[in-house]
Amino acid sequence: MRFKGYTLLGSGVVEGELVVYKEPLSFLGDVDGRSGIIRTVNVSIVGKVLAIPSSRGSTVGPYVMYQLMKYGKAPRVILSVKADTMLIIGAVMAQIPIVTNLPREVLNLPSGSLVHVDLDRGEVYVDEHGG
Repeated sequence: MRFKGYTLLGSGVVEGELVVYKEPLSFLGDVDGRSGIIRTVNVSIVGKVLAIPSSRGSTVGPYVMYQLMKYGKAPRVILSVKADTMLIIGAVMAQIPIVTNLPREVLNLPSGSLVHVDLDRGEVYVDEHGG
């Protein structure tokens, strides 16, 4: 399965395990910047491919994203349906690759899927067999 989006930050190919969070993510309220855990669901995003519809929250969210990078707990890449200003700023500050303008169907993929992200093309490939 393939999805086409637009790369805002990053180049090359990134592979990893997918974590899907179906609600807009508040990095300040939902994510622990020191552990890389999404508190509301107790799931780690450390080194994962994080798929979200968008982010929500205040201007402090980008600093939590920076904290994730500082402590080595950031996701490998963020996939989003819509990238708001705070998500973009946070990704730049934390140097987290981001692909946006993806179809909402990306949020229907099962967490745990193996995902290949071609940042140069803005394409996301999903191994439906898990590896």
